[in-house]
Amino acid sequence: MAGYPRVVGGYVAGVPTYPGTGIPVHGYVAGQPAPPMLPVHPGGFPGYPHMMVHPPPPPAVHSPEWRPMMAPGNPPLGEHHTPLPLSAETYGGMWGNTAGGGAPAGTIITFSARPQKPFKTTRLIARGAKSGATAVGNIIAQLFVGTSLQQAELGFFDLESIGAATAFDTWISAHQAEPGVWIRVQATLTAFPTGTDFETYTVSALGHYLQ
Repeated sequence: MAGYPRVVGGYVAGVPTYPGTGIPVHGYVAGQPAPPMLPVHPGGFPGYPHMMVHPPPPPAVHSPEWRPMMAPGNPPLGEHHTPLPLSAETYGGMWGNTAGGGAPAGTIITFSARPQKPFKTTRLIARGAKSGATAVGNIIAQLFVGTSLQQAELGFFDLESIGAATAFDTWISAHQAEPGVWIRVQATLTAFPTGTDFETYTVSALGHYLQ
């Protein structure tokens, strides 16, 4: 009602009676007038002809046992542990062999993804393919969710070790990314291959996916 935001019903001035009951009311009445009410004490109390109670509520809506719901038409929240591939934004994730399309020395390559539902990263997986005698560098990185750095300090951490498939107890707890928020890994190498030597990496995230 105008003048009374965030409420349902209306403000009743003076001392009118509640519709259909004869009971005086003061101030605010929530909702629409109630259906006829049932008397409890025919004798009532001084000044009140009857003490009233509401009729029983309508029957509850139940869904089949095989289809639990939070409310009719709303399935319960589901949580899954799923992979999220991060795509290299430039150079196909390759350093070296610049004649073949690889990144030159000193380049930072960003691996990124935008989950379509809320996603919370719990682990990073990085796998590299190295070719040539000078391809000896390790991949190092910074992790961002949106614009938030997911580290305890600035700098590049050793993604080659933390992201190895055989690494033990290297789980993390990053911020939850809402749908459409970028998850980014900015990566480079500790040493860069020369000539036609190259290093190519793929990066993925494992995490909790809500739906």
